[in-house]
Amino acid sequence: MSDTFPGFSKEWLKIKHYCDKAERCHRDVQLKLRNYEVPNEIAQNMVVELIGEKLLNEERYARAYAHDHHAFKNWGKQKIKQGLFRKGISKALIALALQDIPDEDEQENMRILAKRKWDSLAKDTIIKRKGKVMRYLFNKGFDAEQIQKAIRILAGADDE
Repeated sequence: MSDTFPGFSKEWLKIKHYCDKAERCHRDVQLKLRNYEVPNEIAQNMVVELIGEKLLNEERYARAYAHDHHAFKNWGKQKIKQGLFRKGISKALIALALQDIPDEDEQENMRILAKRKWDSLAKDTIIKRKGKVMRYLFNKGFDAEQIQKAIRILAGADDE
C-alpha cells in the first residue's frame, strides 16, 4: 500500500498514522502534508485516499471536537463554534456537532464553573467578583444571558 504515492511512501505512512491516532480535519492534514513538503496535487490525492479509507471524516471530527471540548475543557457552545470555524469546518457540520451537546448539560457545566470561580474570589467585593466571573465565563464560551442569570443567582445567594 505504500506504493500508492511513489516517491512519497514515507510521507503517506506518516500521514496515515497521524490520522489513525486521532480524529483530524482536512485543514490539519493539509498543513501536516505541507510541512512534509508534499506537492499540493499529491497532497490532495492523499486526502482523497484518506477519506476513501475512512481515516478522515469532517463530520466525525466536528462531533468529536465538540464532545471533547465540552466534556474535558468545559467549553460553552460559542467557543466550540469558534474553534470549529477556525479549523475550516462548514457551518452545517458545526450546527450538527453542537446539537450533540444538550442545553441542560451546558447550563449545568456553566453553573458549576461559575460557583467554583465565585467561591475562589471570596476576598473580592461583589462588583469585582461579578466582573471576574463574567469574563471567565465569556472566555469559556457561554451565552451572555445565561451568564447574567447565573451571576444574579450567585450574588443573591451571597447577600443572604
